[in-house]
Order: sequence, then structure tokens, then C-alpha cells
Amino acid sequence: MRDELYAELVKVDRGTGQLLSRARIGMLALGAGRLPLVNPAAFRFGGGAVWMTTSRHATKLALARRDPRAAFLVEDEERAVVLQGQLETFDPRSLDSQLRATLEGPGFAWNLAGYALKNVSYIGGYLLDLASIPAEWWPHNRALLRLRVERVRQLRTDRALLEPLGTGARLAAVPAEAARSLEGAVGYLCWPTPRGLTLAPAGWSPEGDDVLLQLPPSVGRGPSAASPCALVVERHHPYRATRMVGACLRGHLAEESVGGLRLAVEQVTWWRGFKVRTQTVRRPSGSLS
Repeated sequence: MRDELYAELVKVDRGTGQLLSRARIGMLALGAGRLPLVNPAAFRFGGGAVWMTTSRHATKLALARRDPRAAFLVEDEERAVVLQGQLETFDPRSLDSQLRATLEGPGFAWNLAGYALKNVSYIGGYLLDLASIPAEWWPHNRALLRLRVERVRQLRTDRALLEPLGTGARLAAVPAEAARSLEGAVGYLCWPTPRGLTLAPAGWSPEGDDVLLQLPPSVGRGPSAASPCALVVERHHPYRATRMVGACLRGHLAEESVGGLRLAVEQVTWWRGFKVRTQTVRRPSGSLS
């Protein structure tokens, strides 16, 4: 009941509120200088906001402090919802964060408890794998992210149109072991708009180091050629973060002659569990056009 009341604050319909309550993982998009960055995140929706936790050493925490504008996508088999707004950070070791949390009143503690309850399976997974999890991701080193939602957009998922594009395809710029795990995985494209970053489900197919893209018709106009974009391809485990595999390919769009889109990849970040690596893709001069 509380989540339905919170959903009304940001004009989310009942079905979307149920989707946000049901889903456990969403895609968080952040500005990262020249190119956006997208990461999966466990979350809870409440009080007109998306609640997440991360390591205080994580890149996304530093990015959120530098530029709080962000977007978050959640989907099921039929539709996706994109939430845009401003990120706030709360570090339990910071006196300023402690004061701000206290001034929030009981609603703040209620949402933290709700986050823990919703993600209890992931907490159990952390305990199972604690010996192999880097210390910077242990509970005492975690911080809170809250995305205050300002705008909501709904899309039809159209996965029946998107999935065949990526079946059996491997990402050339990702190490073979991770690329094999990501064959046919779901993709999400992020790009800038005048109102901030946005996201949409995307079909994808590698073409050398580049990636051909297909967006659902419900996106409408979509990104324009030369837009800085990020494509995240990810497989998550129901409760063990150490078994999640994904890659974020960042670059600029080039329009194909048939009207499709090609992401000219310039940088790739890939992860398996808590092991994260980033590499630059060397491109011939003039290959972005």
C-alpha cells in the first residue's frame, strides 16, 4: 500500500508501480564526462525515489557527486519504464549524510528497511560469498544512492523483435570467457536528450569491434547520429552478485545507409562478479564517421 501511495507522487500508474515493486534489478545511467556509463543495480522504489547501495569506492558514486542527473530503467516481458531525476548520496561515515538522513524523518529508515527486505536474497548471496568479495564491497564500506524521480516514460519492450538480433553473437572487444557468457543477453542503450540521459531496451549484433543496434518502435525518434552512447549487455544471477556478468560499450553512433544504427565503440568496461576491467578500443583514423 505504501509503495502505491509513493508511486502516485510521481504519477506512476498502478501497473508501473507493480513492475517497480516486482523487479529486483534495473539499469542506472550516469554522465561520465564525454560518454555516459550504465551499470546494473539492485533497488527499491519508494517515496517517489529509487533506492540503491554501492561501495563508497565505486566509480558511480564519484560520478553521482560530480553530476547528479541520472536515469534508471526497469523492464519485464511486456514493457519498460524509464525514470529520470537527480541522484543524492548518503555515506554513513559522513556527518553531513547522517544529519540529512536524520532530518528526513522515519520515511528514510522505512525505505532502508524496505530495501533490505526486498533484496534479502542478495544479502544472503553476499554472506555465502563473503570470503571472495573485495573488502571495499563489504557492508561497512557501502553508501546509499537515492534517485529522486522527476520524469517517467513508458515503453513497449518488444523483446520478440529485439532478441533474435543478438542470438549467438559475441562481443569482439570483450574477453572470450565473458563474451561467451553474454551471447544472446539482453541489451540496453543509453543516450543524451535535452532533458537528460535516457535508456531503452536494444537488440544488438557485433560488427567487428562495433555493434549494430535495433530499438523498439515505441522509442520514437531515438538518438541521432554522432550521439555519445553506452550499450550495456548483462546477465544477472537471482541472488549471487559474484556470478553476474556484463559489459558496457561506450562510443558514438553512426547512422547506417539502411537507416539502422551502429555504435562505434571507443571504450569497453566488462565485469564478472566484482572483477571489473576497462580498456580502450583502438580505432583507425576517421572510422567514427
